[in-house]
Amino acid sequence: MIHRDDPSQPHHRPVRSFVLREGRLTAGQRRAFEALWPRFGVAWQPGTPLDPVAVFNVPQPVVLEIGFGNGESLAAQAAADPARNYLGLEVHRPGVGHLLLQIERLDIANLRVMRADAGALLQPPPAGGLPAASLAAVQLFFPDPWPKQRHHKRRIVQPAFMRNVARALAPGGVFHAATDWAPYAEHMLQVLEAMPALFENTAGAGRFTERPASRPPTKFERRGERLGHRVFDLVYRRR
Repeated sequence: MIHRDDPSQPHHRPVRSFVLREGRLTAGQRRAFEALWPRFGVAWQPGTPLDPVAVFNVPQPVVLEIGFGNGESLAAQAAADPARNYLGLEVHRPGVGHLLLQIERLDIANLRVMRADAGALLQPPPAGGLPAASLAAVQLFFPDPWPKQRHHKRRIVQPAFMRNVARALAPGGVFHAATDWAPYAEHMLQVLEAMPALFENTAGAGRFTERPASRPPTKFERRGERLGHRVFDLVYRRR
């Protein structure tokens, strides 16, 4: 998940919002890649078009979740909402393998998985893959807050990234983010409030929203709440 420098300047290296730590796959996760990825995985290469509606057997509104972690909350959400299709993006193989196993265990028909960089996927053509106005919602739950000042440029929520999100969202589509890091919550609020031509804050200008019932709490979130960490939700509608 990245936002890139000016593509006309090829000597600039992209600024990534993640550090790829592969980790070790369990035997079950290895089996998931062998047996389940061909059924539920979506292979994509930068610079090639991707029609998210064509990815699914049933044409329904498509929700994109960026950085789903181990995928348990995304699996629960997709299972509870069969009227929409869910496309999950994650770069870390263990998380992808874990979600594939969840799809099999829960017999979820409306969820597909990609191992891809969201920043690249959301870029406009010819570099990116998603058509304009092709998504009903984009979800970004508990992204890396990159708390050190020198790393703030790595935060995925930046104006250029959000312009690409707006391009991919259909009018009336929703961008929903959540974090338990207060300075990052303020950063995201500042970025989005500065884009009134593209996004409307559903909670009112300058306000966070209560956690919607549609977002299942994660294990990470529940652990943080036990430690007294406040969770901030931001829900913006594409104008």
